[in-house]
Amino acid sequence: MSDNTLRIGLIGCGQIADAHLQQIRRVEGAEVVAVCDHEELLARQAAERFTVPMRFSNCATMIQEARPDVVHITTPVHSHAPLAIGLLDAGLHVYVEKPLTIDATEAREVMAVARENNRLVCIGHDQLFDPAWLRATQIVESGEIGEVRHVESVLGYPINGPFGRLVVSTPDHWVRRLPGGLFQNTISHPLYRITEFLDDESPEIEASWFNGHADIPFPTELRANLYGERVSGTLLFTSRVQPFQRVTRIYGTTAALEVDLDTQLIRFHQGNRYPGAFARLEAPFRQLREAGGNLKRNCGRFLRGNMHYFEGMKRLCEEFYSAIRNGTEVPVAAEEAIRVTDIMDRIFDECLGDAAESPFRIKAQTDRKSAVSAVSGSVESDAEQSSELVSNSTM
Repeated sequence: MSDNTLRIGLIGCGQIADAHLQQIRRVEGAEVVAVCDHEELLARQAAERFTVPMRFSNCATMIQEARPDVVHITTPVHSHAPLAIGLLDAGLHVYVEKPLTIDATEAREVMAVARENNRLVCIGHDQLFDPAWLRATQIVESGEIGEVRHVESVLGYPINGPFGRLVVSTPDHWVRRLPGGLFQNTISHPLYRITEFLDDESPEIEASWFNGHADIPFPTELRANLYGERVSGTLLFTSRVQPFQRVTRIYGTTAALEVDLDTQLIRFHQGNRYPGAFARLEAPFRQLREAGGNLKRNCGRFLRGNMHYFEGMKRLCEEFYSAIRNGTEVPVAAEEAIRVTDIMDRIFDECLGDAAESPFRIKAQTDRKSAVSAVSGSVESDAEQSSELVSNSTM
């Protein structure tokens, strides 16, 4: 390890931790020195699979003995704020897996503590750094589709997948206790693909959720419309159609762009340039040429070994670590992380309606005392009393 190598620690060795550990070791100038989990077995398995030299079941011990420069938080969201605040107060930089916090109030507190300690916080909006998305935004910035007017963002969720089945079968699962339930753990991804172009601080929101499965006792479908001064957006979360997609359509004044993150395909939709029957010949020819370009790019990435599902996470880590070394801005600004969190709050409040202040809106404590306790291993708040504090991941 060189003097310029950043020492990385990770708290929470659940499913998403694998992606972090896999991508961090691909980043030049960074080394994972320790993992930590309340469940010692999870910490041991993660350390063995990713050749991490140290493992811990106590955050404070990890900080003292491993001396990380940066800590990745990959625990359930109710623990994000207290853990982040404690780590920032301990003088560490923090990468927080999405969603950032339970609500915007906590998000503002985390960012305030980061400023007080002159430390950086990076939120895991990794899909903004996916190669296909970066290319799409370059196309938009070049003016090829004119001015963006509407963004449609779709997230298909496999409710019958391993994590979904666990949430469904466990009545007191932490996901089901979130203000936004199942959606709060996932919709930041499709949402920030909208807010990338819809930059209003407080867009008008219409939202509703409903249950799409007779055998599941909580909402599984969400629809939200966002209205800004220049740009509008539509968010669709669905678990009852297949294939499950991560697709965004960006509509401009002269053309539209479709980005499929799963297949890494980008498709143009534009008006016909020729009349009558000629248009029916020109359009498929244009699509064939476009398909050839997509195939060429994907083949090139495959041969270079950068076709990872979480390729965007690697790029985000690289930019975050560079910001730490060089004292530059974080890749996702604090104000943007708070804005997205606030919009999520408003979507859930709209869906909850009169139930917005019911016991369903459980909040984790984020006062300084509980934050320090989270890092020291003293379990005080209700959220911290859960054995899942650092033993489950977000999806």
